[in-house]
Amino acid sequence: MAIERVYKAIDPVAFISDGENSGVINITDTFCFKVKMIVILNADGMVPARFQVKRVNSKTQMILGQVKTSLHNRSDLSAYLLSLNSTVSAPEQPRPDIPDVDYNRATYEEEPTVAHRRILVDKYGLPYTIDNPMPTQLSDGSIEIGTVNAEIEVQLSHQDNVPDVGDVADSTQIGDGVEILQINPDGSITVKLNPLPPSNVKVMSTFNEVSSVPSNTITTVATYTVPVAKIAILETVDVSGSNIGTYTVEVNGVVKDKKRTWFNGPMSERFDFRTTSGGSVQLVAGDVVRAVITHKRPTVGDFSAKIDVIEIE
Repeated sequence: MAIERVYKAIDPVAFISDGENSGVINITDTFCFKVKMIVILNADGMVPARFQVKRVNSKTQMILGQVKTSLHNRSDLSAYLLSLNSTVSAPEQPRPDIPDVDYNRATYEEEPTVAHRRILVDKYGLPYTIDNPMPTQLSDGSIEIGTVNAEIEVQLSHQDNVPDVGDVADSTQIGDGVEILQINPDGSITVKLNPLPPSNVKVMSTFNEVSSVPSNTITTVATYTVPVAKIAILETVDVSGSNIGTYTVEVNGVVKDKKRTWFNGPMSERFDFRTTSGGSVQLVAGDVVRAVITHKRPTVGDFSAKIDVIEIE
């Protein structure tokens, strides 16, 4: 960046590969480095050295040479190794004067454009092309596109590299917006409740806590029962306590998951049924979810649990 007639100082920028004997250095970002700018190379165990930017090749590469020499001059920079934490920086310095004739030449586009430059470039001086598109963003607005003729290639496969090497598996769901088809491990097909059903849903939380639970006593901390004429999806169960112990989540007396807290570890846990291989646990009217605690500590403990479900009418 430039201020009036000077270039702002550039903080050290790290090398991403060893320097080359042709004057080429590769760094994390060449932005703000300009041709004819004086730069300083630093490396562990070496005295800082001044060079001049002779060319900026890309977003990460530029060429350096000796100061006050031709732009074709190249310095041997092979001593600046990545292992020596090599960096390049630039002090604040005057911008070089450009004669009017050179300015006109720099902004003039040759044939077939024949005009002062009207080709847009990015901050690295690279023209915008299909491979280097101009960044755009729509915000608080809309865009209308008429009829577009396009060809879209779709490769549907349930396995990677099938039928051709390099194919990436896609997933297609079939449903009516409320329920979807699901293939079971044995190959059979069942209907699976969509975890994101229509608008007639409610997120319900049931919280409870128990106090002074003695050792080796199976104790229910929280209970949720699916109301009549509703179905539900068990999402998460959060548990915590003042003693370490074993937490169990049951549905109609059947254990769905179990977690334990340990010494020097967190005293809380989360059962997240949304991330299980079969998806969230589906419940029907009358199903009972219980969060249960058992501990073996000699002192009594206090425990709490919160059961979160999605209810659907």
